[in-house]
Amino acid sequence: MSFVSSFFDNKRLAMGAAAILVAAFFWSLDGLFIRPAFYSLPAELVVFWEHFLGFIVLSPFLFISWSKIKGLSVKSWMALGWVSLFGGLLGTLMITQAFFAAMTGTTSFATVIILQKLQPFFALILARLVLKEKLSIHFYSWTAIAIIASYFLAFGASGLNWQDVNWLHNAALYAFLAAFAFGSSTVFGKRIANHLDYRAVAALRFGLTSVLAFLLVVIIGSLEVTASISGTQFGLLGLIVLTSGAGAMFLYYFGLQRVSASAATILELFWPLSALFLDYFINGNELTAVQLMAAAVLLLAFFQVSALSRRRAIVFRGKVIPGAGRGRRIGYRTANLDCTDLDIPHGIYVVTAKVAEKEYPALMHFGFRDVYNEPVSLEILIKDFSDDIYNQEIEVKVQKRIREVKNFPDTSSLVKAIEKDLSEISDASVTSKNNL
Repeated sequence: MSFVSSFFDNKRLAMGAAAILVAAFFWSLDGLFIRPAFYSLPAELVVFWEHFLGFIVLSPFLFISWSKIKGLSVKSWMALGWVSLFGGLLGTLMITQAFFAAMTGTTSFATVIILQKLQPFFALILARLVLKEKLSIHFYSWTAIAIIASYFLAFGASGLNWQDVNWLHNAALYAFLAAFAFGSSTVFGKRIANHLDYRAVAALRFGLTSVLAFLLVVIIGSLEVTASISGTQFGLLGLIVLTSGAGAMFLYYFGLQRVSASAATILELFWPLSALFLDYFINGNELTAVQLMAAAVLLLAFFQVSALSRRRAIVFRGKVIPGAGRGRRIGYRTANLDCTDLDIPHGIYVVTAKVAEKEYPALMHFGFRDVYNEPVSLEILIKDFSDDIYNQEIEVKVQKRIREVKNFPDTSSLVKAIEKDLSEISDASVTSKNNL
């Protein structure tokens, strides 16, 4: 099967990449046509209202996923707090302040753009360190091409003059901090999106950011400026909620559940690309030949990065602990492991289980069991295996993800699903390519 067809056959991967591209398109609409209407207001006040209104729209999803939210680990809550503080509040404030300085002429746009484009570097480094995303050399090669193309795209019209960069201006620090905030938010957002429904992730992020932003505007004393917000501006805030705010983050977390954090940060570069084309079609600002060539290279890089973003095989070890015995009662005995906080998406996987130096094809369940209102569980169903391995440590090599975790109305439906899952196991599964 060809490289192109294999990418599009993986619907989960293709849909995730497309969702992030659409979210980035909404962000470009915001920067060009919506956000400028708020430059007369305190940045923290705008951040508060766009997140508070977005939370109102997304809050129903909290009730839908409440049982899962209660079961989140401490590590997941810490990741959510990081995303809300850095991605939701500080990153938005920093980049807004940086562009304020550029718009008033106290520094150059080059200062802001060059340093803000460090975001992919922060995200890639943290994805490797925090999420252990070890991707192929071809992935990182295309990542470098995408980043270089984005610079040519940004400065193709006038060229990049390093003398225009004011490294010591406050805006340089703001842009640098914004790049770190957004880059790290992508990584920690992936961690929480692995373990919780994307709709609930977006709702929790907007809710926590609203609280943080409210505390900030109260401390600074800018809440009273709300009275000066015009009806038109409130209408635009509503538009932000539906597009670049809650709407974009809803799509973004949908995509982040399906692609790696490393791929997501490169796909986000569609934001400046779409902004330039919107500027051309709406404002008539022509693109240079260099920019058009950079755009073509960047689009090719998006596809290559998405298709190459499958992580290499994940290997971990866990101790077999007692479970509730439900698998045994339905004829499929499973081994419950004590490692339930992996940084991979919840789901049903084909794996290889290594017990006493011997490898066996197996299935792995990793996720919530809503029907029993229990926290996350990790269980291994080893094919044609009946030995007692309680308190033993086994090694698990993740091969591929075959479906989502589902609830079943009755035991017979569950058994049929297990039988179908077992049909995915074969000798070839031991050497199959990983497809997280």
